[in-house]
Amino acid sequence: MLAPEGLTRLRQAAVAAAAHFGGTAEGVFDPCGLILFRPEEKYPYWCTPANVVTFATTGGDGVHYSYLPSAAGASVCPVVMTVPMAAAEPRECNVVIAESFDEFFCLGYFVGWFSLEQLVYDRASALAYFSAPDPDHDDEWCLPRLAFIRQALKIKPGPPHEARLSELEAKYLDRLVFPESQSAA
Repeated sequence: MLAPEGLTRLRQAAVAAAAHFGGTAEGVFDPCGLILFRPEEKYPYWCTPANVVTFATTGGDGVHYSYLPSAAGASVCPVVMTVPMAAAEPRECNVVIAESFDEFFCLGYFVGWFSLEQLVYDRASALAYFSAPDPDHDDEWCLPRLAFIRQALKIKPGPPHEARLSELEAKYLDRLVFPESQSAA
C-alpha cells in the first residue's frame, strides 16, 4: 500500500528536521506530540480500529493517530485519534479529527498535537486551547520544531471546531471497523 501524500510529506519534513535538530526522523517531533512510526511498524491496541493504519503516537497513555485508507483519492484520507484510556468501548475511544493530513496538520498549528486527546475528556476546553497560542507554552524543545514543521508543511491555523468534528463523526465513524469491546470479552 502506498502511503498517502500528506504522510509522505510529514516523513520528509521529519528527515529534514532530524538533520537540523539531531535525533531520529521518528522522534524529532516528539516534543510537539508526534512520534512517527516507521512504515512497516504496527501499533495494535485493544481499541484501534482494524481497518486503519497507525502513523504516529503522542507518547502519552497509548494515544495514537491513524488514517483510514480511502479509494476516494489522495486528498481524502480521514485521520483518527485513538485514546485508549477514554472508555471501555472501542467506539468511544476513537475520534475522527480530520478528513485529510493537511487538515490534521492545521489542528496543531498553535500548540502541537500532544493535547488533542483532551477533545475526548473536556471538549470545550480543548477547542479553546487549540484556537490560539498558549502564552504559558515556552518549551524550548517544542517551539523550534513546531516552527520548522509549520514552514516545511506550509501549515496554516486550523483549530478543531465542534461542528466540524460532528460532521466528520457522521461521515466516517461508521466506516471504522472496531474490535470487540472489553466488556464483551
